[in-house]
Amino acid sequence: MAIIRNGPNGGLTGKFGSVIGYKLNGQDVIKGLAKVRTKKPGAKELANRAKFALLQAWQRPLLGVLRVGFRNYAPTFQGFVAAKSYNSKHALKTREDGTSYIDPSLALVSFGSLTVPKTMHMERQGDSILFTWSTDGHYEMIDQAMVLAYCSETGQAAYDIAAGKRYMGTASIELPDDSAGCEFHVYIAFVAYDHSSQSNSHYLGSVIA
Repeated sequence: MAIIRNGPNGGLTGKFGSVIGYKLNGQDVIKGLAKVRTKKPGAKELANRAKFALLQAWQRPLLGVLRVGFRNYAPTFQGFVAAKSYNSKHALKTREDGTSYIDPSLALVSFGSLTVPKTMHMERQGDSILFTWSTDGHYEMIDQAMVLAYCSETGQAAYDIAAGKRYMGTASIELPDDSAGCEFHVYIAFVAYDHSSQSNSHYLGSVIA
């Protein structure tokens, strides 16, 4: 049984014949019922499935970052799914042998129009990573730095979505315990205090724990 919310001009909720109505990101959506598949997937489809499974696994440990960084990607498309859309187009690559990989230098963990500092750096200091950036230019004093160090091979991620105020020019995070020998890819982005806007993230290189 389906229910029409708010009268005849409202959205359809529930099953109605061969379609299902529901709300998605504030919009009324209708889709057909899933059909039972009898044909086996072809080689191309299996390859595409493997690519998206790879990207899904790569992004999963970063859910907390992506929810903030891709919050305003599109009105009905944000967070983990928005990051997956962007990175599938720009960071998901194919080797000569046909296998796929994620290029961390091309991946974004934040997307937006917020301006970034002219210079941004990171360096290893013991068990921590120190981030520094220039503080000149126009920005809100309460903008925050969001920093990430990610070892995709083990799924270990150290991040802070409010690591420090932008006007301070510095922030740091500690690398995870038991991560000796892991290669951590390092990113920085800047976020408005109320998360109403973000910058694109910038890849700052990698460090070996």
